[in-house]
Amino acid sequence: MAELKAQVEQAASTLEKAIAEQTARFEAAVSELATLQSKGVAQANAFLEDATRVAREQIAFAEQLGSEWRKLVLASAKTAGEMFAPKA
Repeated sequence: MAELKAQVEQAASTLEKAIAEQTARFEAAVSELATLQSKGVAQANAFLEDATRVAREQIAFAEQLGSEWRKLVLASAKTAGEMFAPKA
């Protein structure tokens, strides 16, 4: 009877140890997941900031290009108008 009790206690001790080890591994995995998630969010934020910056630069360039195009059209129209204007 004492031998059976000793075996049960040993099995319970081994089971408790295994559960404690698994719990520690699970906590480590969840901690690593949290770290990776934080890194992923930081990378996503950096990507979005870069994409926003590039989009703003493209919009500014398009505005500048449109302004230059309007100046050239206006200059061409003036030159064409001067060519057909009567000269005194």
